Amino acid sequence: MFEDQMIKVATGLAFIIPGIFILRWLLNRSTGSPEEWAEHHIRILKQKHASGEIDDETYQTRLKELREE
Repeated sequence: MFEDQMIKVATGLAFIIPGIFILRWLLNRSTGSPEEWAEHHIRILKQKHASGEIDDETYQTRLKELREE
């Protein structure tokens, strides 16, 4: 009886643990690393500053925040 329960637990973990790693891999692949994320947003920020959507003070503040993350 105890052995049957242990087999069920082991089987469940055999599916759950790889599933977690696959899900994590898929999410990281779509979002990228934190550095890639920051660089993407810095490019957008530079475009907004160049087009005049945001002023110099806002640009500097947001740029500083992005580089600290």
